[in-house]
Amino acid sequence: MAKKIIIWDITVRVCHWALVVGFILNYFIIEAGSDVHQIIGYTALSVVVIRLLWAIFSKGHGSFKGLELSRQKFNQHFEHIKCRSIPANSGHNPVGWLMVLFTWALFVGLAITGFMMEEIDIFFGNSLLESIHSIFSNVLYGIVIVHILAVFVVGWWGKISLAGAMITGKREM
Repeated sequence: MAKKIIIWDITVRVCHWALVVGFILNYFIIEAGSDVHQIIGYTALSVVVIRLLWAIFSKGHGSFKGLELSRQKFNQHFEHIKCRSIPANSGHNPVGWLMVLFTWALFVGLAITGFMMEEIDIFFGNSLLESIHSIFSNVLYGIVIVHILAVFVVGWWGKISLAGAMITGKREM
């Protein structure tokens, strides 16, 4: 019988799915600039701050203790891909960490530009700020698509359940 190990703790998973829901609501459903849009945006910023603090102070796979962006770690990850054998006990690989950091930065940038447009009178209706906010949201949409594709392609190719672990927190060894 296969042993199940914890990969993602509840904080990492709740933050991940809260950002998913917030992004879907604000990008596809809620009217831009509305009060609900703003509340969701500020909530997403709060989630990013919580997740960042969790990365600093926790000890699991979602912590900065596992963040290594060295050439050796990238090569090791690409070797795992080449051999179609991703270790079952792995969390974020170096490419995944880059995606996480970039995603957090985009959520923060969206919150800052959104705040500036709505709460600072001099920036209300500023077309440059609106363009930057729009670019951030579209880039985030693009990396969401890349993320989803990578989860399924790397999971299939590397013979590992990546999506399942973000739902249950566990993976079979």
